Amino acid sequence: MVSKYKLFLLFGLFFGPKILFSQTAVTKEPETVEIKANVESGAKNTNFSKNPTGFQKEINVESQNNRYMSLPDILNREAGVRIRQYGGLGSYSTLSLRGTNPNQSKVYWNGVPINNSLGGEINLADLPFDNLEKIEIYKSGTPAGFSGSAIGGSINLVSKTKIEKPITRVNLMGGSFKTAKATVTHMDQFAYGSYFVQALHETSDQNFPYLNNKGTVLFNTYDDTIDERRNAQYRKTGFTGNVSLEFGKTKVNFLNDYIHRKQGLPGPGNRQTTSVGRVFSKLSSAITTETNEFLFTNLTLETKTYGNFAKDDLFDPKSEFSFGTPNAFTKTTQYGFQLSPTLYLLEYHQVLRASLQTEQEFFTRYEKRANHETERKEPKKRRDTQSFTFQDEIRLFSNRVFLVPQVRFERYTDRFGKDETSIRNQLLDPLNDVFYVRQNFTNPSFGLKIVWIKKDQIEFGSLANISKDFRIPTFLELFGERGSIVGNPKLKPEQSRNGDAGFYLNAKLFSNWKIQSDVSYFQKRIYDMILFLPNSQFTLRPENVDEAFIRGAETSHNLLWNKGLKFNFNYTYQDARNVSESPALNGKYLPLRSKSQGSALLAYFNETSEIGLEYKYIGANFRDRTNEYLGYLPARQFWNLYIQYSPYKNKETGNELILGFEVRNLTDKRVEDLVGYPLPGRSYYVTGSYRF
Repeated sequence: MVSKYKLFLLFGLFFGPKILFSQTAVTKEPETVEIKANVESGAKNTNFSKNPTGFQKEINVESQNNRYMSLPDILNREAGVRIRQYGGLGSYSTLSLRGTNPNQSKVYWNGVPINNSLGGEINLADLPFDNLEKIEIYKSGTPAGFSGSAIGGSINLVSKTKIEKPITRVNLMGGSFKTAKATVTHMDQFAYGSYFVQALHETSDQNFPYLNNKGTVLFNTYDDTIDERRNAQYRKTGFTGNVSLEFGKTKVNFLNDYIHRKQGLPGPGNRQTTSVGRVFSKLSSAITTETNEFLFTNLTLETKTYGNFAKDDLFDPKSEFSFGTPNAFTKTTQYGFQLSPTLYLLEYHQVLRASLQTEQEFFTRYEKRANHETERKEPKKRRDTQSFTFQDEIRLFSNRVFLVPQVRFERYTDRFGKDETSIRNQLLDPLNDVFYVRQNFTNPSFGLKIVWIKKDQIEFGSLANISKDFRIPTFLELFGERGSIVGNPKLKPEQSRNGDAGFYLNAKLFSNWKIQSDVSYFQKRIYDMILFLPNSQFTLRPENVDEAFIRGAETSHNLLWNKGLKFNFNYTYQDARNVSESPALNGKYLPLRSKSQGSALLAYFNETSEIGLEYKYIGANFRDRTNEYLGYLPARQFWNLYIQYSPYKNKETGNELILGFEVRNLTDKRVEDLVGYPLPGRSYYVTGSYRF
């Protein structure tokens, strides 16, 4: 928690320049201000302009389409972002922001929340990537216009919608471990709008060699062997269809994304599975509108209507992962509507934003026998959510100082049907058919931005934020899972007090150099963390027992010389500790949190080619709460090399052919990201992209 003393210093630091501004000649803006809706506050990204004080990053994904990349590959380079992978391409991957748990971060698709309420965390392998235009990372919490609270932060996946000219692109890619991918993309315009369609198919066996220690990490290294990864294959098919329409001052977007994945689940390296599999399919649809000058000139109205539909089949015919009824089928359905008006009162140096959202989520699970016949249907779970957010953006000193207070009200109602096969439920609650859990939250936040220097070619400023956030317990924690987890409907939500402060620089020097830099300090105090504790010999029960204190610093620098050189550097230092009352845990490092993590890129380019060298470092960490040596993971570092060449390019028509070659893990390091789940060694990929 940010102390009163630190808060006093923080405000003193940022309000100090007021005297400087009053003594320095500043060019005055015209006294007559034209008031219109959707006036930007210095940020080209409209979502960033709604959150002017936050630390945020935009990643242009279109520039990565000519390389064999994935969503974990892109995100793992960024400062403050940690990706945990259970293997190579297509494996289960989770996102952690600034040292928090994966289920404490929110993930959005075009502003639509896609975290499920069963376990809370998102598998990045199940999300779209090839059809994205950009990825937005919000490290200072959830911005205005997005629903839900996030202890760690949030990311937003933005699909391609705005089309400038007709384009058809064919990408063919392949590489090690029988990996291949093909995408066909077409976009065009018509009288009142444009459309974007894409079809995708990807396949890989991921049968890479790895070091199998046979489970004897310390006691016996003589039995170690180099084995081949089994049952890690996957097949992925996707289709995207987006339509953008424009009627006067109203823009309408129809967004649809479908993904189907069939994959094996390999298990830890020392006890690989042979037949465990998973079939996953997901359809996300949304209709978004934006109307400028709605009813009157200084009001903008945005709406989102959305639905997410997912099915997940688990096959374990030999009971390699579980016993009893090993197979399972789950179905998740999510509906929502959001209304977000923005009132521009520029004569009064203010922008007022509000957001009203309602959502319903349904979760159903069937337990299956080895032949995949239904053994039992679990009670249906349902969560209703209503939220209201209000933000006031105050602009002072000719848009040199921004004050952004915000408050978010949220209400959750959970419903869980009675388990008719549970004797315990029948005895304890003989009269209740449906169990309810209701929780309300109020989360305030405050942001501050000061632009110290603002000229045509340079902007230098300071950012600071404080907030209160929470994480609502998941269905698994509230209601449990038959045979293994006993639910706890009296769980309190995880609470946090967050703060960050730092500086940023955007500059164009000597007309050929472009610099983007930022450095920040962050701090989080998390209360009532939920932990699964032994309840009996065979069951676990979640309880609010842990507390955590996370603090650190991160920095990001991007340097571009348009004559042919670019350099990127990202580094994060964090100290994530358990501060619970337990003597055995107090002061221990939180599991899977590295103290240091960094990445760098150095590339040379010209009109026809580009060659680049990448470096990634992940510091040592522990996989368990007690920091035992058996759970120690040493530091890992990787080198990648890529080359791109364009033998044909027509500037008039835009037609081009791009060929690429890439080597990953140049030094062939045999390492694990998580204990028991090895990462691939050296691998090779070739790409070909033709646009016409």
